[in-house]
Amino acid sequence: MSPARVGVDAHVLDGKFQGSRTWVLETLRRAPLLAPDLTFVVYSGDPAATAALLGDLPVEHRTLPPGGPVGRNLRFWPRAIRADGLDVLVTQYFSPPRHPDRQLVVVHDVLFETHPEFFGRGTRWRNRVLVGWSARRAGTVATVSEYSRTQIERVYGRPARDVLVVHNGVDVTAATAEGPLPAQVPAGTRYALMVGRLEPRKNLRLALEAFARVADPDVRLVVVGRDDFEEPATLALLAAEPRAIHLTDVPQDALWSLYAHACAFVFPSRGEGWGIPVLEALAAGTPVLASDATAIPEAGGDACTYLDVDAPDAARTLGALLEDAFGGTLPFDAAAARAHVARFGWDSSAAELVAALRHAVARRTRGRG
Repeated sequence: MSPARVGVDAHVLDGKFQGSRTWVLETLRRAPLLAPDLTFVVYSGDPAATAALLGDLPVEHRTLPPGGPVGRNLRFWPRAIRADGLDVLVTQYFSPPRHPDRQLVVVHDVLFETHPEFFGRGTRWRNRVLVGWSARRAGTVATVSEYSRTQIERVYGRPARDVLVVHNGVDVTAATAEGPLPAQVPAGTRYALMVGRLEPRKNLRLALEAFARVADPDVRLVVVGRDDFEEPATLALLAAEPRAIHLTDVPQDALWSLYAHACAFVFPSRGEGWGIPVLEALAAGTPVLASDATAIPEAGGDACTYLDVDAPDAARTLGALLEDAFGGTLPFDAAAARAHVARFGWDSSAAELVAALRHAVARRTRGRG
């Protein structure tokens, strides 16, 4: 029997850095080597660049034409499924209306349903229609956390037992591959670190308000990330804080160094489908101060210090925790952090993806029988 053919929508590899991009990249780097019974066909806007990202893997590359999800799902994917003989098509959030039995749609989160205040009206409407249709109709649905699995059941009625979990992960080996710190952060600087796109949901404003309560003039708050529709008032606070350092486009080895040398990693997000930076900070051996909302405690396990970021005294609480971190008195169980991180390597995530793909192939085969 010839290998089943699996198409993967990899258009996120051409886009901004975010969790769904990391998930696609890291699982794709590993899954083909685990599954000789599957032939992977990877679709992206720049196949040469994608091949360079993935390395020397036994996959086929195809060009994905430019355009948004509506055009891809209505026109491109139905043709590609037929022309390339795909048994399963893996997409993120949205899937085509035709051939639902051949689809594995990965819905990383449904925050646009549970936390609509952080999304524009157009995005909310589009996602509710398209993601809702996909989550209800696709032959196989996967997500990245138990939290998201329960929310998919609650919002769309897809039974949780019918939603497969393919976790986000961390490359523990890479976490030890430190490069030089960015020039803006001299060696010996005591700093707290925040990593992620600058948008209201990530709660940079709370981090700045808490940091302003720290009296020590020699400590710094290092913020790594590009503006992604952050509120102008929050950007103004960031620019006005003399002890804040804002960085963008930090090379990966330098980012690992920032994680490793931070006094604490701060993750006050109000909503996540997972929280990859939390795992990365723990893998680097750094204490984490994190929100207790949504899936974040899954990402951090028992190794983080959590707080209610919506509490009236959240800034005071986080400020006191930062004082402890800068003073070296913040409780942190390094052994517990290592044990937690060990459960979530990308190799395990790739194995979960392969299992989900085989499930999808078997489900379609039974449907034909």
